[in-house]
Amino acid sequence: MATIRTRGTARRRSARAPRSAGEWRITTLTGLGLLVLLAVHMVANHFVVKSIGGLRDYRQVLAYIANPVIFAIESLFLLFVTVHAMLGLRSVLLDLDPSPRLHRWIDRGLAVLGLVTLAYGYFLIGTLASRA
Repeated sequence: MATIRTRGTARRRSARAPRSAGEWRITTLTGLGLLVLLAVHMVANHFVVKSIGGLRDYRQVLAYIANPVIFAIESLFLLFVTVHAMLGLRSVLLDLDPSPRLHRWIDRGLAVLGLVTLAYGYFLIGTLASRA
């Protein structure tokens, strides 16, 4: 155990546990998935659009998201981005070597933030799809 001195007091803290293999695999798989989904997203939304500037207008977005394959791709993109971002943020915060109690709060907070992000994103995608 490491001894950390702060203002004349010493407290014992265990060395930070290494990242689990499961977390590493999920981060890696979502990162690879993001590369593929980002390429599809960029091509479909910015390179094949017949408008000035490569952006879709509202009517074009509704027609685009009405396709079930595109709906699934955009939904997966949202899931992969959110999971990858939450794991990355968790990794950065755990590099600060928080106490076990704060570590639990970080895990819970990021889980809630991720779920809220997914709920809002899927609500928006569903709203667009329902208007198509």
